[in-house]
Amino acid sequence: MSFQSPEETYEEFFLWFNSEDAEGWANVMQYPHVRISSGVNSSYLSTSGLSYFETKDDYANAVSWEGFKSTGWVRTHRIDPVRIHESEHKVHLAGGWTRYDKNDEPILSNRVTYILTQILKGTWKIQARFGLDSLNALEDSSYSPDAAIDVVQQHLDAWNSADFLRCIDLANYPLIDVRTGRISRFETPSDYEKALSEREWFATSDYKINAFQIGRTGVNISVDAILANGESEQIIFLVALIDDNWRIIGRSRIRE
Repeated sequence: MSFQSPEETYEEFFLWFNSEDAEGWANVMQYPHVRISSGVNSSYLSTSGLSYFETKDDYANAVSWEGFKSTGWVRTHRIDPVRIHESEHKVHLAGGWTRYDKNDEPILSNRVTYILTQILKGTWKIQARFGLDSLNALEDSSYSPDAAIDVVQQHLDAWNSADFLRCIDLANYPLIDVRTGRISRFETPSDYEKALSEREWFATSDYKINAFQIGRTGVNISVDAILANGESEQIIFLVALIDDNWRIIGRSRIRE
């Protein structure tokens, strides 16, 4: 399959899902592929909040619609996507969905950031999904944006002072880092410490932070930054409420 734009891929994602076609749905993804969730209702493919697939066959073989149907599901309607960040080979696309029953009554809504990459020219596929799984209009999420932004602010402050131990402490494990064609999965703080010590370091001279998708237990945060070497960097952080503490569980970066 060849998808000429991230938005076309996003559309196909829902078409294949609603068709209950596991192979077609799997063809929309880039591999390795990961989905992480900040909520306890990770009803896609795993209840752990993390689903990782090395190959298309792994994904297709894991898919089942029985769980969805048990809730009364008959279709899922997507919301219009919005590009948060973009480059030639990677796009952070804010989207989401609502599931409906046979009476056209909503069952569940969610907000998700889809990270799309272009490895083969002219073909965009979904490398990762950062889901909130905690979007409920009846629940109070008014405190979530400030709490999540504070964690990201602390992370940036620690990074700028080369306090890598503090960066490590602000994350939860496994921590997911999404790259173009590659997923880094840091299972322990020691894994993350090693990666940070090997990464080229530039302080961030200027940045802005925005909470653009908000749930009770998770927030997707965008950071638009200028580095001390003059390059720009755009980052998505998924920040989750875990055991009463807000922690970073996933990130994706675009550098120009």
